[in-house]
This record gives sequence, structure tokens and C-alpha cells, in this order.
Amino acid sequence: MHCRRRICPPIVHPTMCCTNHSTEIIEVPHIHPIQITNVNHQVYQHKHYFPQTMNAEQTVSNQQFMCNRPF
Repeated sequence: MHCRRRICPPIVHPTMCCTNHSTEIIEVPHIHPIQITNVNHQVYQHKHYFPQTMNAEQTVSNQQFMCNRPF
């Protein structure tokens, strides 16, 4: 028995592009001086009180009519 082997032509794919990244970290110190001032405050609260007393009044009025027309 004899086997025949067939070979197909190769399939060529487009070139795959790969990129390798390299990073170098460079530290740059930044100095920001701070001046802190603590301020203490005193507040005087002047509280004024107005005590009140209450009075009640009642007025009474009287009206008189002179009617000329008899009923």
C-alpha cells in the first residue's frame, strides 16, 4: 500500500507589530515651605434684656339715636 502526501502552499499572514515600552522614573523634589500662624480670638457678647410688664384696658362707648320715623 502506498500513501500519497500532498503539501499545501504556506499561508503568509501580515506581520504583527509589537511595541515594548520602557519607563525610567526620575524623582524631582519640590519644597514648599509653610508658615503657620495661630490666632486666638476673644468675643465679648453684650446681652441686653428688656423686662416687660403688661396692662389691660377696656373702653366702653354709648350711642344714642333720635328716630323721627314711627313704626
